[in-house]
Amino acid sequence: MTDYLDKFAALLVQLQANERDEVLAFYREYLLDANIQTYEACVAELGTPKQLTRKILADYSIRFNETIGEHPTKHQKSRANMRAIWLIGLALLSTPITIPVALAILAMMAALAILVFAIVIAIIAIIAAITMTALAGLTAGVGVITQSLWTGCFYIGAGLAIIGGELLVFPLVIWFFNLMIQGVATIAQRLYHRFVKRNRAEREGRHHEKNH
Repeated sequence: MTDYLDKFAALLVQLQANERDEVLAFYREYLLDANIQTYEACVAELGTPKQLTRKILADYSIRFNETIGEHPTKHQKSRANMRAIWLIGLALLSTPITIPVALAILAMMAALAILVFAIVIAIIAIIAAITMTALAGLTAGVGVITQSLWTGCFYIGAGLAIIGGELLVFPLVIWFFNLMIQGVATIAQRLYHRFVKRNRAEREGRHHEKNH
C-alpha cells in the first residue's frame, strides 16, 4: 500500500499542496479501513496510480471550472477549459472500458479536434487574405500617389478601412474561439461523466458526507 500511495503522490504534482494532502489522506484512510495492503490489491481496487491520478486531476479541473468565480476573465476561463479538455481526454483514454466504447470515444474526440482545427485554419486563412488585400491596397496607393493623388488616396483609404474593420471584428473572433473552447469542454465533461465511473472509495466517501 505504501508503494502504491508513494507513486500516486508523485503523480499529483499538479495539485496544490493542501489538495494533494487531502486526496492522499482520503485514499490512505480508505485503504486502511478496507484492509487493502498489497500493491496488486490497491490496483485491483482503484486502478493503477496513473489511472487514479488522471481521474483525480480531471475531477479537480471540472470542479475548478464550476467554482472559478462569478466573473472570471475570458483568458482565465479559456485556460481553465483547455486544461479541463486535456485532463479529461487523458482520463478517458486511461479508463478501463470496452473496445467499441473506446473506439467511439476516440472517434468523437478526433472528429471534434478535426472540426475545431478546420474552423481555426479557415478563420486564419480569411484573416490573412483580408490583411494581404489591405496591404496590397496600401502599397498600390503609395505607388501611384505621386502620379494620381486621388487614386492613391483611394487605395490607401481602402487599405486603412479594411485594417480598421479587422480591428473592430477581432474581439468577435476571440469571442468565437472562446465559445468553441467552451463547447468542446462541455462535450468532454459529458463524455467524462458518462463513461468514467466513480470508484468504491469515492462512492462511500460521498455517502459518508451525505450522512454527516
